[in-house]
Amino acid sequence: MLDALPLPTAYAPADGPVQCNRLWLELSDSSDTPEDLITACAGVLAWEAHDQTAARSWVATLAPDDPPLQLAAPLRRDRARHAQVSIRRSATALTAQVIEVTALLTAQRAAEQRLEAILSALDSLEEGFLLLDAEDRIVFCNRRYRELYAISADLITPGRPFAEFIRLGAERGQYANAIGRVDEWVAERLRLHAELAPIEQHLADGRWIRIVERRTADGGAVGLRIDITELKQAEELRRQLAIREEVIAAQAALLAELSTPLLEVASRVLLAPMVGAFDSARVAMLIEALLHAVQQRHARVVVLDVTGVPVIDTQVAQAILQCATSVRLLGAQLVITGIRPDVAQTLVALGVDLSTIITRADLRDGVRYALRQE
Repeated sequence: MLDALPLPTAYAPADGPVQCNRLWLELSDSSDTPEDLITACAGVLAWEAHDQTAARSWVATLAPDDPPLQLAAPLRRDRARHAQVSIRRSATALTAQVIEVTALLTAQRAAEQRLEAILSALDSLEEGFLLLDAEDRIVFCNRRYRELYAISADLITPGRPFAEFIRLGAERGQYANAIGRVDEWVAERLRLHAELAPIEQHLADGRWIRIVERRTADGGAVGLRIDITELKQAEELRRQLAIREEVIAAQAALLAELSTPLLEVASRVLLAPMVGAFDSARVAMLIEALLHAVQQRHARVVVLDVTGVPVIDTQVAQAILQCATSVRLLGAQLVITGIRPDVAQTLVALGVDLSTIITRADLRDGVRYALRQE
């Protein structure tokens, strides 16, 4: 009857010798009748003396209602092959059956090696990696993840609910925006986590982390934590530079306004005193402001006083003459006052028709002239 069984089998009744089927005997390296079931197993499996002692103690506690006792070891005849013996107890006997598991163990070792390679690759990532199961519990995180969340790294244990990890970290001060408002912050964080929304998270140590999460096929979630601190610092620097440029531009505009004041000395009479050194850029700003004021205030006479200008070169003089032409096109008259002899020579040297420009010796005479005209 034992020979009809498809597996190597040994049967040890309580009141008789151990019986082994043909398949069992083919695996055993002993032709003697075994004393007991453990001795029969030791003829098939490469057990040492202490292995047999341990097996006897386990079998002694085995009850009929217990699940089979399963023990694995290399085969005694060929230690490159592995087998698993399954021992059951009935009311009257012990039964052992052997299943070769060499292929299974080989596949298991290959799977373990692949898993080890994957975990090693995840540990080499510059981004933090987190895996959650379908119940939103922590399964695995890599080395970088623990480095990023150093304050709460000891809380990252397999099986811990993600919500619990987030709250405990917030209570420890892991997250900058959660300080002083833990409950509110945790609620918002878990809402975004449930939606798998991208997050930019500010940590207490000053670093910024971008969080990207995706759902897995089994309902779990996988997430990356990317350190974007340098990017944030660059954005802040650009923002500060933009503000600084706005301030500088405003200050420049104010200085330009102060350096080229336009005074309305009477109705439709403007005075533009030029003070300090003028280059082509500054005189262009003055002319632009002057023409705008002429148009806005409907001026009829503009007094341009050059007494306070130490040097008027050819470019500035040419610009003043162009200003006179532009003012005349707007329906106003330009009166230049305070021209010194050297400036007069510069204007004459330009060879420009000065017949349309009114000049006066000083500012007082120029204003009097303008008021008489108005």
